[in-house]
Amino acid sequence: VINIERVISRKTVKTDQVITKKKMPISRKLFIIGMIAYPILQFLVFWLYVNFDTIIMSFQEFNYFTGKTYFVGLDNYKYVFDELKSHPDLLNCIKNSVILFLANNFIILPIAIFCAYIFYKKLPMSNTFRIIFFLPNIISIVVLTMAFSFMFDSSFGPVNQFLRMLKLESIIPTNGWLSDKNSTMSMVVLYCIWAGIGYDVVLITGSINRIPVEIIEAGKMDGIPWYKELFLIVIPLIFPTITTLFVTGVTVIFTIFLQPMLLTGGGPYGHISGTIALYIIELVNNSKLYKAATVGIIFSLIGIPLVQLVKTGMEKISPEVDY
Repeated sequence: VINIERVISRKTVKTDQVITKKKMPISRKLFIIGMIAYPILQFLVFWLYVNFDTIIMSFQEFNYFTGKTYFVGLDNYKYVFDELKSHPDLLNCIKNSVILFLANNFIILPIAIFCAYIFYKKLPMSNTFRIIFFLPNIISIVVLTMAFSFMFDSSFGPVNQFLRMLKLESIIPTNGWLSDKNSTMSMVVLYCIWAGIGYDVVLITGSINRIPVEIIEAGKMDGIPWYKELFLIVIPLIFPTITTLFVTGVTVIFTIFLQPMLLTGGGPYGHISGTIALYIIELVNNSKLYKAATVGIIFSLIGIPLVQLVKTGMEKISPEVDY
């Protein structure tokens, strides 16, 4: 009987300890609530409220004489479509945004895949070049655009000096590379290629390094050359990463604005190097907030299904592989 009582008392003590451990201090509860509340509050304010307010603004207009906001129906949408018909600036911005998307996905991405494969093969100085490629991504874009502008400066830029040394002054634009209507957009694309490869290289290199060594060795035993290894083994295995980079490249159409703004300010001849996002920013700077909201809504309605369509298409090209 005594032994039974001892066992029962021990179990009671253990049960009490378990119950005691399950009691959470108030400070811990408040900490957990705070950590959960912060992202929820951020979502409600900076996503839900901002987006719904933008939708409402697209149907409103502000009267500076009365200081009041009025409901104008679809007038802002009519304004945007009239801009598309009568003013070439917005059309030119759309064209430039598409050009930057093509440069990002069909020039930068293939170059990044090839460079990442070279680094993976551990050729001489591959680690050094990997750091050099990634440097533009850890330096402020303001500093990068300034350095790029100095390289092509009309008076002391090394590019122009080199061309003069080769007796090729005739190809130098009269107004400068970043101020001439025939070369401004080309320079923005060149900058994006120069500064944008490193980010893709780092992601793709990490994806290639995860490929099992046995697969690569099996290909070597079969005697396949390097280009077949790249196109038949490496690219199919890292295609989910390529899909991600390609889809994010589509969003460039609607988001890129810093590069042309810092390099050219949109260009001296209207929106010669402007983009959709830069056009919206200029509407805001000109106190056309409600029209800027309308442009944002229109291109969001275009962009969301476009991104989803590209993502679905890329996923059908090559199924995801687990390894």
